[in-house]
Amino acid sequence: RRGIRVILDLVMNHTSNEHPWFLESASSTASPFRDWYVWSASDPGWRQPWGGNDPSWHPRNGAWYYGAFWSGMPDLNFRNPAAKEEMLRLARHWLTAGADGYRLDATRYLVENGPGESSQADTPETHQVLRELSAEVRRVKPEAILIAENTVGTEALAKYYASVPMNFNFPLAEAIVEGVRDGEAERIRETLEEVIRSYPAGVIDTPFLTNHDQTRVATVLGGHPGKLRSAAAILLTLPGTPFLYYGEEVGMQNGPTSADESKRTPMPWTSTGGFTSGAPWRAYSPGIATNNVAVQMDDPGSLLAHYRDWIAARKKSVALQKGTITALETGSQVFAYVRESPAERVLVAHNVSGSTATVTSPAPLERIHADRGVDDSSAVVSLPPHSSGAWRMR
Repeated sequence: RRGIRVILDLVMNHTSNEHPWFLESASSTASPFRDWYVWSASDPGWRQPWGGNDPSWHPRNGAWYYGAFWSGMPDLNFRNPAAKEEMLRLARHWLTAGADGYRLDATRYLVENGPGESSQADTPETHQVLRELSAEVRRVKPEAILIAENTVGTEALAKYYASVPMNFNFPLAEAIVEGVRDGEAERIRETLEEVIRSYPAGVIDTPFLTNHDQTRVATVLGGHPGKLRSAAAILLTLPGTPFLYYGEEVGMQNGPTSADESKRTPMPWTSTGGFTSGAPWRAYSPGIATNNVAVQMDDPGSLLAHYRDWIAARKKSVALQKGTITALETGSQVFAYVRESPAERVLVAHNVSGSTATVTSPAPLERIHADRGVDDSSAVVSLPPHSSGAWRMR
């Protein structure tokens, strides 16, 4: 009724070791499901592709199976036609059931060729499987979207656009959070310029700040209100389709440990939680008294209002939604760029530092949105600490 579309998490790389497919596969070398997973009569001795000493092969019933992440997540064998077809069938199924697309989990590791990162990740065979999946999704539901999780550097990430239409921009996310944390714009600008150089023309970038596997941005930024606002404004004025991890819009903190469960605590709707009338599986994160929707809903100075203001600004501008981007050299305090579409040019400036900064516009400005205290009454715009603005250039 609200016009909300829903995408699902599609975990292609592995199943649980308690999944019926794997239990059947492990039961006998003669099982019809045996080759749905990758087995060896002896331990090949590979280590995890991202380094370290943890093994990729695990013992079971006198043999060894491949599981890049851990023994509880055995990898599916995409060289097996039946296993691959079943995963494609599942993708078709949820699209016809009403899903609007997929977030694709851990897609760097679908098909492995040998030990080491270059043979366990980003292989040509992996790209081929993703191309087949993308084609199948387009055939069944042309308007569906696919966003892949590939935790690689910018140049390697750019290559995935030949296989899947959208990819989470991990290098840029890291640069934004660290640049805002340190009050240093240059790191963000350099990463953005690398993205501009490397990405194919016309692709849809997928920027974000943090996700369910990472320490929450509010905790990384020490709960600093100005820094949280800077990170949000940067995210919401970049090209592509920005993703928000639930709770970021109210400054939701991480839980008490570094475990995944502490990154995935219940959404704080009210000061007492409001997530459920029952007892949630996990305790709420610290700071729930102020970092909740009810407290911030009607406060124009809240972080939630800040997110809403910048989302509204994005919707007012074709250039902010779909325009190209050109980074500007504006020193270490200010991260600035021009977004341009055939209909308009927009100057965007973010002061990520703790002191007032200025940026000079080459053309008269018409405000789209600017944070409180920004002075744009002349060509030299004054930006208070941790403030942002966006203007049409006339």
